[in-house]
Amino acid sequence: MRATRRSILGGMAAALWAGSATAEPAANPIIALPKTNQIGFLPADLKRFCWTVSAHAAAAPFTIERSDGAVAFRGSLDGAPIDQTASAGEFVRAADFSALTAPGTYCIVVDGKRSHPFAIGTDVYKPLLRDAVRAYRLIRANTATDDPVTKVHHAAGHLSDGAMPVDGVKRDLSGGWYNAGDFGKWVHMAALSVSHMMWLFELRPEAAALSLNVPATPGLPDILAEARWGLDWMAKMQNTDGSVLHKVDAEPNLPWGVLPADDTSERHAKPAESWDAAVFAAAMAQASRVFKPYDAPYAERCRKAALAAWAWLTAHPAVATNDPYYAFSDIPAKAMWALGEMARIDSTLEVRAAEEFDARGVVPSSWITPQILGALALAQGPAGRAHDVAIAKISAAADAVITASASDVYGCNGNPRVYFWGSVEDALNAANACFMAHALDLGAKYRDGGARVLDYALGLNALGQTFVTGHGTKRVEHPWHWIYRDEGIAIPGWATGGPNAYTQGADPPLQAVSARGTPAAKCYLDLCERGSWASNEGQTSENAALLFAVGLRGG
Repeated sequence: MRATRRSILGGMAAALWAGSATAEPAANPIIALPKTNQIGFLPADLKRFCWTVSAHAAAAPFTIERSDGAVAFRGSLDGAPIDQTASAGEFVRAADFSALTAPGTYCIVVDGKRSHPFAIGTDVYKPLLRDAVRAYRLIRANTATDDPVTKVHHAAGHLSDGAMPVDGVKRDLSGGWYNAGDFGKWVHMAALSVSHMMWLFELRPEAAALSLNVPATPGLPDILAEARWGLDWMAKMQNTDGSVLHKVDAEPNLPWGVLPADDTSERHAKPAESWDAAVFAAAMAQASRVFKPYDAPYAERCRKAALAAWAWLTAHPAVATNDPYYAFSDIPAKAMWALGEMARIDSTLEVRAAEEFDARGVVPSSWITPQILGALALAQGPAGRAHDVAIAKISAAADAVITASASDVYGCNGNPRVYFWGSVEDALNAANACFMAHALDLGAKYRDGGARVLDYALGLNALGQTFVTGHGTKRVEHPWHWIYRDEGIAIPGWATGGPNAYTQGADPPLQAVSARGTPAAKCYLDLCERGSWASNEGQTSENAALLFAVGLRGG
């Protein structure tokens, strides 16, 4: 099980929930509508939908109707019902309608029940991609926000970040992004965010050519301007010896119910640790490559910062974390990410990179195990053994995703144990392993494999909803996030945590859901105030996975 982000919140639960009363939902909610990706499909996409049935249900015809009511496709739900009781508590039939390619807006009709509408077209993912990137603009730290699009409006907060004591000297540590539902700023989360933005720009520049409707940065595409905001804050977190501070927050306090400008909690900078030097070196090395055509002096500063962090990491490979919110850190996995990127700067590291990636392999990215990003750097680098090993390891990781996805008619994973804190983030990263393999021209099966898992996150799941704000008919409306709590706005394009069947560190409402015997894939609550931080809180690394997935699929 992944480490929980909010184990400390268990002590706050009684105070938050004293005297509260909520209606008790069904232990095993059954969604009677046909379920599919509510955003839609590219014309050439694999297209599927699911329908909950009884264990011995007879075959049933279905139609797909255009928005004007005309029938565009006919088919039948036949074959034996698929047993999905272990993870979702139900039997399911699935149908393929990939032959439907004409652009338009549609709904699926089975036995008089109509699905939520979805679209087919070449641009169906562009609005979600735009909002997933744009969400970062709205969560910028230590700066005032007045957004005419979403109406998010608040004054600059935590101005003490601009004069933060570090080893007896005050430093400017302002900038970056508030990571999740609270006001913490972490180097490793920023590194993942900027890296995914830059990778989308490298792999799909046409998809990354987004107009975010924000003040422009002269000479930079909007997505790189947002990445630079994160990189600039990371640069402030580097010490003169090359090490990198871990985070800025108010640990052990987690302020809730106030806007940033009204939060008077005392904030601290946490000391340097090895994993921060590793992820910092990786992101800065990548930035030295990506930003060179736009700002060569800036790219060179990034290169030097990466070299300094790498040198410190080499001398201090095991300075461990004691962060209570991001525990169980795998430092070697993060060092492998750095190694892959540093080998693009220093070719003498290629032999070592080939050996380490061959010995350990890669898995879909996460904040714990981001080494696949280092493999991607090697796979995009010069020919040689390191390149070949990286290709093979990414392919193997994607193959494992396809195998796991095949165990679930909904396309995620049939193993109930994978529905833990941040399960949707893991699903998005699984999809991205496949999309990386497809971007490397390893075969169409990887495009389809990634799409199958992404469909799960966007509506093709047992709950029949998207796990994203602002997109889809049944979508996240009440995210556990400070902007929603304090301004009443669910910023569009923000991914949420997703189903979580584990009670350790969970909020009381989610614990009650689990106690009723709710199937793992349905242990989710769209609640904020007195709500479900353990299933309804997103974080920047998750939004990075979202923007990368929809960008690669839609690009």
